[in-house]
Amino acid sequence: MMTPAEANVLRIEIEKLQEKVELMRKLSTASGFYSYYFSKILEYPSNKACFHSVNELYHELFGQYRYSDYDYFRVSLTRFNKKEKK
Repeated sequence: MMTPAEANVLRIEIEKLQEKVELMRKLSTASGFYSYYFSKILEYPSNKACFHSVNELYHELFGQYRYSDYDYFRVSLTRFNKKEKK
């Protein structure tokens, strides 16, 4: 039988995992990655710093980088925005 303290620890761990899964779902798509990037942009001194942070987070979660560098990210974002406007 699980004690109330153990149950609480387990509940907290499950909540953390659920948040991680939701973040992974969001970052797994280009639009989700861009959306997350823009939601964090004011927390960083530059757009480039924000990109590196989000790309590092993606690497931590998926074991690879989503974008090879900031310039490629900007080109991809521009293409995505043009496609969305059509």
